[in-house]
Amino acid sequence: MKTELSLKFEFSAFHSLSVREEPHKHLWKVEVRIQGSPIGGMLVNMTEVRENIEVLLSQLESSYLNQNPTLPKEVQTSPTCETLGSYFYFVIGDMLQHNFFPRNPSLCLSSVEVTICEENGFEWGSAKLYSTLNDPEN
Repeated sequence: MKTELSLKFEFSAFHSLSVREEPHKHLWKVEVRIQGSPIGGMLVNMTEVRENIEVLLSQLESSYLNQNPTLPKEVQTSPTCETLGSYFYFVIGDMLQHNFFPRNPSLCLSSVEVTICEENGFEWGSAKLYSTLNDPEN
C-alpha cells in the first residue's frame, strides 16, 4: 500500500521581476509531498524531514531572493514559483535520497508546490512540480 505525506511550510522573502522591478515582499508557501510504503507503521520520520526542509528555507527567510547566494543564478535571475519549485524539487529530492532512502527505499518525492501570496494572505497562484513517474500519461 502506498502512503503520501504532505508537509507545509512558509517563509517571507523579497524579490523583483521584469514586470515589477522594485523589490517587494511576499509570503511564500511550500507544500512537499512524499510517498512510499510505510515500514514499521511509518513512511519516514516527519520531524527529521521537516527539520531538514526548515534549514533549507531558513536560508531564504527575509532575504532578497534575486541576490541570495544560496540560490542558483537562474533562480536569482527570476525568482518565481516555477523556478523556486524546481530548485526545491531538486534539493529536497536529493536530501531524501541521501538522508532517508537508506532507511526506506520506497520513498520518492511526489511533488513540490510553491504558492506566492501577499503579506495579507491573498494567494496570487502556485506552481506544482511533480515526478513524471506519477503522471498517468507516462
